[in-house]
Amino acid sequence: MIVTLLVHPEDLAPFDALRRRFFPAQRNHLSAHVTLFHHIPPEQRDSFIQFAERRFTDQPPFSVEVGQPISLGGGVAYPLDLPPLAALRAPLRERFAEVLTPQDRRPWRRPHITVQNKVDKATADRLLRHLRRRFRPRRIRITGLEFHRYDGGPWTGLHQIRFAPLP
Repeated sequence: MIVTLLVHPEDLAPFDALRRRFFPAQRNHLSAHVTLFHHIPPEQRDSFIQFAERRFTDQPPFSVEVGQPISLGGGVAYPLDLPPLAALRAPLRERFAEVLTPQDRRPWRRPHITVQNKVDKATADRLLRHLRRRFRPRRIRITGLEFHRYDGGPWTGLHQIRFAPLP
């Protein structure tokens, strides 16, 4: 199971448009997203979702700042403000530490939205220069969590947790 942030659709739309335009079409099976965990073992799915529901049902939505585009070597991504996202991820990481992959067990260093990947460095560098020239600071709203099953290409949605509505 893959766990991603639920980003307000209006805020995610510009990144999704960039991904459709610049991610190699034959490899682009997904919309733009922010991965919280890359692999939760199948036998832990239900307990992980139940724990997340108990922990985050009363969580209010919040926003994070999007930084200048960064290089992924063979791609480009937009980094996101780490502290609020790391705080959101921490209780899940702590509770399920023993079943997480080494990648998911590590503290988060750089949450991001990937708009291009799996290209040669020169292509990625051109896009990075292009996007940096047009960069305008913005914030995106985080409204919940999404849970997906990896099916070899597209993901199958399993569940969503929406944060508490603002009063």
